[in-house]
Amino acid sequence: MEGRDAGMTYCVGVDVATFKKGEGLDLAAIPEPDEVDAAWCLRFLRAIRDVAFATIDADGLPSVRVIDVMAVTDERLYFLAPRGKTFHDDVMRERFVAAVGQTPDYRTCRIRGKVVHPEGEAAQHALVDAIFELNPSMNLLYSGENRYICDVFYVEEGEGEYFDLGQSPVFRKPFRIGGRPDERGMFLVTDACIGCGTCVEACPEQCITPGSPYEIDQSHCLRCGICHEACPVQAIVKR
Repeated sequence: MEGRDAGMTYCVGVDVATFKKGEGLDLAAIPEPDEVDAAWCLRFLRAIRDVAFATIDADGLPSVRVIDVMAVTDERLYFLAPRGKTFHDDVMRERFVAAVGQTPDYRTCRIRGKVVHPEGEAAQHALVDAIFELNPSMNLLYSGENRYICDVFYVEEGEGEYFDLGQSPVFRKPFRIGGRPDERGMFLVTDACIGCGTCVEACPEQCITPGSPYEIDQSHCLRCGICHEACPVQAIVKR
């Protein structure tokens, strides 16, 4: 849905029916590795719902709050902020957030990315109405027209990672909204490897296999750096 208000173009692009497609993920079900993509991870965060959002405050210091994930689509994560809250101020100023949620069985999902604030009263009201219909408990906090003190934001460009610390070996999978996954922080074995096997013996997850050079299975790597420090020829580097 597109429109124009006070000379500004806005795009809502969603309604309650669209939002409902992101509902219903069973948090108790362990996903197959191929299931874990950006869309699945956003649904996972929506199912957790109450997640920690980090921003930078007016003094340049990190600030963390528990915020509800109000809705998701395959490529967007939506949240609300009343205009009187300092969280709203931080988001409007920086236009960037990081968020992480965790289940009781130690499965986490994190995301960080650019924030979009749809412009125009009509666009905001349409999104607020859709989100309040999807989340009826919000009416207990902001009844009637009071709901429009809330502004809707969404993340549609960024990167994240799903990490299951509860299985052995651990499982992790990065994802990206609007591009390739961020591979920073990975440990890689370079051609300087002499094949001594020290890293294999040191790895707590046993996710390194022999080869020329040896190879680290990134989906099971803790990224603890033990192999990096154990290598006698510094053949393992951090990207």
